[in-house]
Amino acid sequence: MYIPRSIDKNLVSWVERPNRLPLILRGARQVGKTAAVMALGRSSGLFDNVVKIDFEEEPGLARVFAGSLKAELIVRDLEAVTGQPIKAGKTLLFFDEVQECPRAISALRYFREQMPKLHVVAAGSLLEFVLGDVSMPVGRVEYMYVRPMSFGEFLHATGRGLLDSRRPNIISWTGAISSSAIEAETLDSALKEYVIVGGMPEAVSTYVNTKSFIETARVHDRLLRSFRDDIPKYAQGDLQRANLTQSLLALAVSVAQQITYTKLVDDDAKRTKLSVQLLEQAMVVSIARATSAAGLPLGAGVSSKTLKPIYLDVGLMQRACGRTAGQVLESKNLLADFKGQIAEQVIGQELLVQRGGSENEQLYFWQRAERGSTAEVDFLLSCDGEIVPIEVKSGPSGRLRSLHLFLNSHSDISVGYCLQQRVILEQVGKIRFAPLWSRLE
Repeated sequence: MYIPRSIDKNLVSWVERPNRLPLILRGARQVGKTAAVMALGRSSGLFDNVVKIDFEEEPGLARVFAGSLKAELIVRDLEAVTGQPIKAGKTLLFFDEVQECPRAISALRYFREQMPKLHVVAAGSLLEFVLGDVSMPVGRVEYMYVRPMSFGEFLHATGRGLLDSRRPNIISWTGAISSSAIEAETLDSALKEYVIVGGMPEAVSTYVNTKSFIETARVHDRLLRSFRDDIPKYAQGDLQRANLTQSLLALAVSVAQQITYTKLVDDDAKRTKLSVQLLEQAMVVSIARATSAAGLPLGAGVSSKTLKPIYLDVGLMQRACGRTAGQVLESKNLLADFKGQIAEQVIGQELLVQRGGSENEQLYFWQRAERGSTAEVDFLLSCDGEIVPIEVKSGPSGRLRSLHLFLNSHSDISVGYCLQQRVILEQVGKIRFAPLWSRLE
């Protein structure tokens, strides 16, 4: 059964736009790209039929694209091999696992030019390694990113949508807001479940159906194995593959910690740097980069030497690190335990889902540039033309030395945010304090 996703609304908006472009869905393996497109085609009521071309299941279909890329000829041949009509405005044409047929990606521009009223979507894993070799003029296609389920999506999937609606949005609220002790306790408990299960659709579906952390862990093991099995597809040579395998685990263990290529694994730093870049391209990890935050865009002040990894999914990260469900459930404070890694992973993952956009696809953090300084603000993002600092803090409010230092040195920034284990949302001076489970939209 399909679990509704927040991206569903974005896909419907794409369908209804009169000037839409062919759409490419990007994302790591098994994050739900195929399921979302099929739900759009079959359950939204917007189409008479959906024609799915899966180039991994049926590699022979690539021959349709071997010759002319004229849109009407491709449609004619696809109708012949599938036995289904493909009608503009009535059919959703879906190219799945499109990385196996790069010429199908090239063909998207001709659908835009020659059959603009036909709805065409392409999706696949490891697309980033193919797109660079495909000629794709600007303005011929558009992209959407699919990531693991957010905490809010997890609440809806587990039948707690009403609870999700009670979560305050820390970016837009004004004044003090207090959740009841029972609400806060329930959200704290649900967040622990999310930390264990994560947001990979198969893991969430398994947990919904079985309520078993053991069965969910089996799904995690299978997904982690599939990521390791993918390594030969984008790593050249035995040494690079071995390094990449080591780096995949080391990055999970190093979430939210500053890393250097020389110390991540015991190997050549250049080889390790390439491994990190490849895993980032595969969208298995996201790298938060240090920025001076001298102004927007945040990327203008980035240091290439200081990096912090955020794993694809908190459930996978926990499993890769060997942590058990029992350890998480017994935790009194997710912000303080496990070196604060869990809390920063959850917030980083939420930001990637909720703050998707041109610049916000990249995560940033602030580190004071002075030699020997340890001052650091966990996350920075841009919102409505302003820099927004976010600190994930386990200690008392009075010890926010780095956030205070950042705000004092950036007088044009009106407010900073501190996520803690608390019930009340309140603002003290220029800092807004909120629970870890708050919305970040």
